[in-house]
Amino acid sequence: MFGLTLEKLFLVAVLAGIVIGPQRLAVYAHHLAGTVRSLRDFIDKTRSDAERDMGISLHPQEWESLDLRQYDPRRIVSDALHEATAVPPSPTATIVTDEMIDQARHVRFGQKYLITGTAAHPRRILIEALAHDDPRRIAAETRDSPQTDNTVQRG
Repeated sequence: MFGLTLEKLFLVAVLAGIVIGPQRLAVYAHHLAGTVRSLRDFIDKTRSDAERDMGISLHPQEWESLDLRQYDPRRIVSDALHEATAVPPSPTATIVTDEMIDQARHVRFGQKYLITGTAAHPRRILIEALAHDDPRRIAAETRDSPQTDNTVQRG
C-alpha cells in the first residue's frame, strides 16, 4: 500500500504525537475515527445505491460464486455448434408439385445444392435440408436418377 509498512506508520504516529502534543492527540484521534466512520458509511450508501440502480449485487462473495467463463464467446459458439439441432419430421407428407418434379429431373446423384430462381437472382438450397420424401432429395440420393445430358452408351 504505497510502500507504507507498519514501521513507517508507527514512526508517523510517534511524530504526530510529538508535534501535536498529548492533550490534542486524543481530539485528533477522535476526529480521525469519525472521518473513517463517515467514509465507510459513504461507501456503503454508494454501493447500495449502485446495487439498486443496476439491479445486481456488488458483494465480492456473490461475484466469486459466478462462473464468468460461461460468457466466453468461443465457448458460446462451440456449444451452439455442438448442440443437436435435429428438426423433427413433419407429420404431413410433402406436397409434390410439377415444378418440383421438373427440378428433380435435373438433379444429379450426390449433388449437394439445388439451384432455383432466375439467372439474375439464383437461390441455393441445401438438398439435405429438404424433407426426406421430397423428390429432389430422393433424386440426389438415388444413383439411378435420370440424366439430362445426351450421352451415347456403347453396347
